[in-house]
Amino acid sequence: MWENGLRTEVARLLRENSADVMDELARRFEAAVIREALDFTRGRKVEAAERLGIGRNTITRKIQELHLEP
Repeated sequence: MWENGLRTEVARLLRENSADVMDELARRFEAAVIREALDFTRGRKVEAAERLGIGRNTITRKIQELHLEP
């Protein structure tokens, strides 16, 4: 399962004394979920937002914050 990969990545980051492990992993997770939703909806932000249960303004802001624009 993906949780095993996550545990491995958490352990790696902790061994490396990375700062802000939680923030880094949350950012990467969010980016992956949004990217996948956009791929699934062929780039339709409103539909992707609806499927993720977030607002269209939220997905637009997160796309900008996470630098997911093509």
